[in-house]
Amino acid sequence: MEGVVAGGVEDFRAKPFFVVNPKSANGATRERFEAVLPGLREAFPSLSYVYTNGPLHATTLAAEAACNGATMVASCGGDGTLNEVVGGLVRSGLAARVVLAVVPSGTGGDFRKVLPLGPGLDDAIACLRQGQARPADYGSLTFRDAAGATVTRPFVNIASCGISGLVDHYVNHTTKALGGKASFLIGTIRGMFAYRNVPVRVTVDGAPLYEGPAKLVAIGNGRFFGGGMMITPKASWDDGLFDVTVFGNMSKPQFLTLSRYIYDGTHLGRPGVYSSRGRVVAVEPAGGGRGEPDRALIDLDGEQPGTIPLEAEVVPAGLRLLVPPR
Repeated sequence: MEGVVAGGVEDFRAKPFFVVNPKSANGATRERFEAVLPGLREAFPSLSYVYTNGPLHATTLAAEAACNGATMVASCGGDGTLNEVVGGLVRSGLAARVVLAVVPSGTGGDFRKVLPLGPGLDDAIACLRQGQARPADYGSLTFRDAAGATVTRPFVNIASCGISGLVDHYVNHTTKALGGKASFLIGTIRGMFAYRNVPVRVTVDGAPLYEGPAKLVAIGNGRFFGGGMMITPKASWDDGLFDVTVFGNMSKPQFLTLSRYIYDGTHLGRPGVYSSRGRVVAVEPAGGGRGEPDRALIDLDGEQPGTIPLEAEVVPAGLRLLVPPR
């Protein structure tokens, strides 16, 4: 795909394509998008858009758009929609050239906090008009899907396993009308009562980090997950490294006590919390406990696609990401 050039500078806004998930934000996204569409058409006369119609449709749409000459692909939906769009750009082979834009309209909205973007569509539109395209990392996650097959999918924010995967299951199968933070808080409380710590072995760049029953293992390219929890508070999406946080064999009261620290990112270094940084992270079942390996559910950018064992590898500068002007 040849870039469109204006005045010697690539114009990545020349041919934008919007992938819109009308079911995100508890079904409010279609109305929100159509309300701002006239303004978007005025700003980007050549824009096109398609509504998704089911799981992984956003991946197909993003891949086709990139291969058909889109200069910018915007994800309009939640973090799960964004994950699928990244998957499409990676599939196209053009993820490092076509600009990825985020128009957040979902339940958690964690990656918009990473950029950072404000909560309203007006903030996203301002970024579409004035933002800067920068190289960004993404993660490549290999894991076991629900059918037991080994699959690989990219992620842009956070991959994790343990209680987070169970929380995703609860959040994605109940109403999200209360909003992101409340939905994830309720899901977390339900997860704490239902989840049993699973024995795992965690290595970072081949070096052991933790072995034993664990409440949660988080692999962060971004800092936030779960509707605003700053789970990997030092993570950066452009440093070529993951930040890894492990919550060990904690009781329910211990984990609940830590929750208030997780929201402001001050949990690192506290008893039972282990952390590291690296390019390749592996999580395997370790045995020796009551938890079952197939109960160690994975959270992939807010979705629940499978179970451990998993391996995550960072892809430095694998994306071109639109960020607010500095």
